[in-house]
Amino acid sequence: MTMLPVLHSVSKTLKIFSPPNLRFTNYLHTSNCCKNMAKEVKKKKEKIKTSSLRFAAKATSPTSCSIMESEDHRKINKVLDKDFLIDIVVGHILERDIQVHKVALESNITVFREKLQVIRRKELPGNLSPELKVGRFTIENDEIIKHNWNALITELNLKQQEVIKEIFEKTDKNKDFGLKKNIIGYFLSQGFSEVRLATEVFQRARILLCAKRGYFSPEEDKTILDFVDKEGKKWTKLSILLGRTSGGVLYNRYNLLTASKDNKCGPFTVDEDKLIIREMFAVSQNILEEGHIVTEDWQMIGKKLRRPSKAVYLHWRNVLEPMLKSYQAGTLDMDVKEVLISYLVEHNLKYAQEVDWKELVKLPQFAGTTPAYLQQLLLRLQTGAGRKYPQLGQVELTTETMQMYLNSTTRRAQSGKKLEYQEEIIEFYVS
Repeated sequence: MTMLPVLHSVSKTLKIFSPPNLRFTNYLHTSNCCKNMAKEVKKKKEKIKTSSLRFAAKATSPTSCSIMESEDHRKINKVLDKDFLIDIVVGHILERDIQVHKVALESNITVFREKLQVIRRKELPGNLSPELKVGRFTIENDEIIKHNWNALITELNLKQQEVIKEIFEKTDKNKDFGLKKNIIGYFLSQGFSEVRLATEVFQRARILLCAKRGYFSPEEDKTILDFVDKEGKKWTKLSILLGRTSGGVLYNRYNLLTASKDNKCGPFTVDEDKLIIREMFAVSQNILEEGHIVTEDWQMIGKKLRRPSKAVYLHWRNVLEPMLKSYQAGTLDMDVKEVLISYLVEHNLKYAQEVDWKELVKLPQFAGTTPAYLQQLLLRLQTGAGRKYPQLGQVELTTETMQMYLNSTTRRAQSGKKLEYQEEIIEFYVS
């Protein structure tokens, strides 16, 4: 797959919500930069909040049509029961007669997912129009979905949690219920800069509004231990029960809860790094090319180090593997951050979710890097930019903002200790 900039084929006239597209290249060293940006962001957000949603319903373009152009939608509109919250919401959207993308309406398929996870490409028909964007949602997409949902609930004067419980937590596989969910998906996608399937947008909204994230509560920890004790390691079923997005997260949490109290934590020592490298190459001499290690091997190495297997895995992926690969490629001393951010800005890739990281590392300028390593670099730049410009929200923390942040920082030479550590690890590797 060739790395290409994202194409925007959606008419601006369809937008209900349009996050500010900030340009910072003229403000790299001016003291009033933050104030100017803050004023611009605030002004545009106020404009969005005060503009009436009804204008979006009137918008038309050569690629758009009325949501009522669908015969299924006209049939559903005739049998809505206003005693149900989902019918109240759907009836309101259909009454508004919003404009939707014709190609999306013609692909009015429904995918039912009980899990709070994204719909995978293989779950969708293979003959979808190339105009349809499938897969990762950006931070901008997420903000649009949340904004449109809140606007919808406010217009109808409904209680948020009651509506979420009936619409998003219910997993009825009835065809009409699926079509109703799609109607909501069409509304929530108003303002996207690309064409999306309504079923995908609805599922993304489910994740945003229903999924639990962050720290585990004591109650959740008890549920995890009790569930595994009674039913076994059925991570998918447990993720549905707890409203978590990934069974893998619960697997890691369970291992942490049941790990030996003698396990170590904190920074890895040089001796530990050498042991990891030795064990990795004992498992596979071509580990840097193949890159695949089974769970049992990570657990074995973790036991030898008296560390959680997940910690060992992350240390290899984020530190040791990139170091050895960049040494092989002769790029160990190259500042990849600047190359990475320049490439992303040049190709109009504003957010990490828009990047195909596996394809990116195949490009010659990123020789010796790994997808995990590049993602970590971008995350650090995003974190740094967020601290420098605290008045900006997640939508405004684009790669352009990160480039401005990087250009305004003073480059520091690597410390002597870090260089000594790196030399010792490389010497051990080549020996």
